[in-house]
Amino acid sequence: MQNLHHDHVLHCSTQQQYRSIVVLNGEIPSSSFFKRDIPIIAVDGGANKLLSIGVKPDLVVGDLDSVNPDLRANLNTIYLPDQDYCDFSKAMAHLKTVKLLPSIVTGITGGAIDHILQNINIFLSTGSIFYTPSPPMVGYTLQKGTTHFFSLSKNTKISLLGMPTAQISTKGLKWELYLSNLAFPGKNSCFNRSLRDKVSIEVHSGICLVMVYLEAVDDAARHHVRQVKK
Repeated sequence: MQNLHHDHVLHCSTQQQYRSIVVLNGEIPSSSFFKRDIPIIAVDGGANKLLSIGVKPDLVVGDLDSVNPDLRANLNTIYLPDQDYCDFSKAMAHLKTVKLLPSIVTGITGGAIDHILQNINIFLSTGSIFYTPSPPMVGYTLQKGTTHFFSLSKNTKISLLGMPTAQISTKGLKWELYLSNLAFPGKNSCFNRSLRDKVSIEVHSGICLVMVYLEAVDDAARHHVRQVKK
């Protein structure tokens, strides 16, 4: 198992030990991201993305209909043909069985909007995190009944969404939330900012999806709406 560290990746007091990297068929980071001592699991067509940057997955899971047939023979695969579930869902179920969760999930964005929404839908129940390279971002799900502490650079962009609902309170943000009800669809806090290097988020109820940008931004005044009705 290994902590998540990559260039300017977020450090927080709720760091987990991640047991695998899961790669979907979306936008993925450069090959240096995958230089970790944990298994790399490709979800079907994610194998093609990895091989295109010179990274061989330890395992490919899915119905395998998107894997380049010329390359498939040289890959370690698990064929799961059940069409009642998508490949990402089947892969995460397999990783749970073999105790390779939680994972660092990448490739979650970059495709069609329905695929992205479905990826997020599945991701929410896995206890994992996701990483997107453009823009560099880490996404977490925070559960009710706990307070989570993050170490961030000042003026870090952060968005908080109820999935589907959450009630939260924050400390250390430019636009603080107190017993605020978030919902998707509904009102959420997007493009908030950290005021100092320590931020806390208390989740009173529900599930909160937290997305933290890993590069400095300076568009707070122009784009932030504390609670935007969708």
